[in-house]
Amino acid sequence: MLVDSVHLEFGQHQVLQSAYLTAKTGYVTGVLGRNGTGKSCLFKCIMGGIKPQNMFIRINDERETDYAHIGNRVKYLPQNLFMPSNMSLNEAFSLYGVDYDGLVTFDTKYHTYQHKTFNELSGGEARIVEMYLVLMSDADFCILDEPFSNIAPNCVDKMQSLIQTQKKNKGIIISDHLYEDILEVTDDLFLLRDGYTFPIKSRDDLIRNGYILR
Repeated sequence: MLVDSVHLEFGQHQVLQSAYLTAKTGYVTGVLGRNGTGKSCLFKCIMGGIKPQNMFIRINDERETDYAHIGNRVKYLPQNLFMPSNMSLNEAFSLYGVDYDGLVTFDTKYHTYQHKTFNELSGGEARIVEMYLVLMSDADFCILDEPFSNIAPNCVDKMQSLIQTQKKNKGIIISDHLYEDILEVTDDLFLLRDGYTFPIKSRDDLIRNGYILR
């Protein structure tokens, strides 16, 4: 998937200027950036939640302009919980076409949760379930916006392992403020700064771009 020439502005405020991003099957693409640099805006532009002034998307050499089609091929985990609070886990897994038994294998604590609704889960539990659904869906690509926020460190390790397993089947784009967690799982890395994306090849690049201190 290639996302290129993304330009987004609100009035006189330019958020994205010719931003670009690439993702491919077998790879995890990381997006780093400070608060307010436009990471979530970029993802929402891809998914149709925000309409940019300009954007070019190509998936498997096909130019995409239909957001309904993009939504079928790309699944998105936003920063905030997104499943309806009164929906049961059984209903959600049926909707996504994902086997619930796989979640129980992933974490046995969920073996009695299938009839619970999302509002009966803790925030961390709901986050894990949503992330699992997105990663295990049949989408060609997944976008995970700050997936490790508000989940326990041992769960972060398990989700990182799941990401590594699932990248064999799909391209995965991931952002987070916890850059060490991103560096753990990414194959390609971009930094979003001043509305532009910059390819990052090493930790030194992050230092040169002022994202981290030496």
